[in-house]
Amino acid sequence: MAKKYLEKNVLEAAIERLEIIFQNFENVYFSVSGGKDSSVMVQLANMVAQKMNKKFDVLFIDLEAQYRNTIEHIEELKQLSQIRNFYHITLPIALRNAVSVLQPKWICWEEESKHLWVREMPKDSININNCPFPWFKKGEEFEEFIIQFANWYQKKYKGKVACSIGIRTNESLNRFRTIAFQDKKITFKNYNWTTKLRVGDKHIDVYNCYPIYDWAAEDIWGAVSKLDLKFNYIYELMYKNGLSIYEQRLCQPYGDDQKNGLNQFKALEYDTWSKVLNRVNRSKLWKYLLQNNSTWQY
Repeated sequence: MAKKYLEKNVLEAAIERLEIIFQNFENVYFSVSGGKDSSVMVQLANMVAQKMNKKFDVLFIDLEAQYRNTIEHIEELKQLSQIRNFYHITLPIALRNAVSVLQPKWICWEEESKHLWVREMPKDSININNCPFPWFKKGEEFEEFIIQFANWYQKKYKGKVACSIGIRTNESLNRFRTIAFQDKKITFKNYNWTTKLRVGDKHIDVYNCYPIYDWAAEDIWGAVSKLDLKFNYIYELMYKNGLSIYEQRLCQPYGDDQKNGLNQFKALEYDTWSKVLNRVNRSKLWKYLLQNNSTWQY
């Protein structure tokens, strides 16, 4: 944990930011993916919340085509002591599909494609049959969903809301811009690691917070070791398969960059790999044949 931030190392700075969040916001939720960054963030938050006698919520959007190890780690995170509500989302959300010219998007957890699902739907999840969000429509974009969820959450719980996100600025220029340019955003009490959220052309009383924005990959794994945190074992398998800690990514497998790593599934989780390969193309073919009343036999 060598990196310094205003005479503090990044771990101390992150803990201070989390204390600020819990001190100033009536309701707090953490957006997690099962990846290393958001995992460390929410476990640090649990430690801080425990000391401050605070509770928080968690939002996890389950994209269906994910590593078994990721879901196992999510189940571990659900056991954190200070969680009030864990929103495990398995709704039919539209995602980028860069592996097919015919199907530029695919919809996870789509009922019509249930026979092709990569895994069974978790029993405790929020799905199309028990959805509490009146605004949700099948095929909603991922980016739109997270904004609408923030708006719904603020209306449900009232007061100022902090949505904490485990992004690190050294991973992309866009992430750096999100944090760095305060003249283009509204911050909470001039903390550069906060951004007031906007729905359309109107700001709402929700602030995105980035408590580990200045961390490096080494800091993440340093915290896991130093604090004996739980982690997604898929990273251990990635490392054994030749990926350095700087190359490891955990995203839905059909994105523009992620498609190049589809074979990674074969090396890490062979049983998942075959299902991931079949998930989008067959679904598209069957829909095409049905819509065109084809007599072809598949």
